[in-house]
Amino acid sequence: MNVETTKQISVAPMMGQTDRHFRYLVDLLAPDLKLYTPMIHADAIVYAAKKFLYQENRHQKAVGIQIAGSDPSIMAGAAKIISQYNYNEINLNVGCPSLRVQSCNAGAALMRDPLLVANCVRAVRDTVDMPLSIKTRIGVDDKDDYRFLYDFVAEASDAGCRVFIIHARKAFLQGLNPKQNRTIPPIDYEKVYRLKDDFDNLMIIINGEISSIEQIEQHLLHLDGVMIGRKAYKDPLFLAEIQQHFFMTEGKSINHSTQFHIIKAMIDYTKNQIGNGINLHLMTRHMSQLFRGLRGAREWRNLIGQNQHTSNSAIEFLDELVFFVERYEESLC
Repeated sequence: MNVETTKQISVAPMMGQTDRHFRYLVDLLAPDLKLYTPMIHADAIVYAAKKFLYQENRHQKAVGIQIAGSDPSIMAGAAKIISQYNYNEINLNVGCPSLRVQSCNAGAALMRDPLLVANCVRAVRDTVDMPLSIKTRIGVDDKDDYRFLYDFVAEASDAGCRVFIIHARKAFLQGLNPKQNRTIPPIDYEKVYRLKDDFDNLMIIINGEISSIEQIEQHLLHLDGVMIGRKAYKDPLFLAEIQQHFFMTEGKSINHSTQFHIIKAMIDYTKNQIGNGINLHLMTRHMSQLFRGLRGAREWRNLIGQNQHTSNSAIEFLDELVFFVERYEESLC
């Protein structure tokens, strides 16, 4: 099954997880999926050294960048800087419930002020000619009826945002930590479907507890796209299954040989990054699940996670990983 050209499957921006090393891996597994950086505060983009924005996506294909903030002028300044680098979409975070983000009047807290969100959208739209989207929730605290969500989307879309990525549960700003906010508020997909019915001219993408091909197919019957969250990080090979099911031509498949090839390509990438002074763990932490479905998967996880090796250097350890892969690759021949 091929996804219609207007449909989109993406991986959610996740703090501490969807860094450029993980995105490199995802591009090996599923090159047709849309990718985003983790959330970056607009203040950091405007006032910090600019090289970090370049380094976040250096030598990779263009991806979306998620930014947080509430000052329209700073958001505009951040957008102008972003436009100079390798990014193809600006995504405004109006859904993160963490206390640190709330303290900056950003994330989910910003959902309580639709006019301010609209002003941020206008500021970005007036500054750069780049695709713009908002990632948000279906509600926040006691503001959780459908009318509130409808009015929020109406205000932001009137300001020029045409793409909304909706995490299909509301956020609690007090009493729950970010992890609990991903599981405790009940999921409500129907509210997102209703939003698409009412805003057929907008691109509506759904996020939240989507972990199977069947779920993706069901959501795509109603909506313009699906965003995969924690499942992508806990089981990156699931993304290869998505690539095969929705994007690959009939007759092609991801087999064990392809799986071994991807693992070795990731090891080669890691060696190159080590040569650039990047810490080994920043890459290998993304690789622990790559042997899923193969004999030796537990041994591989132990090797990655516990560094059960006798090597004296990062390069020697990576050579051990190559030897491990080739040993199991030969056993299947």
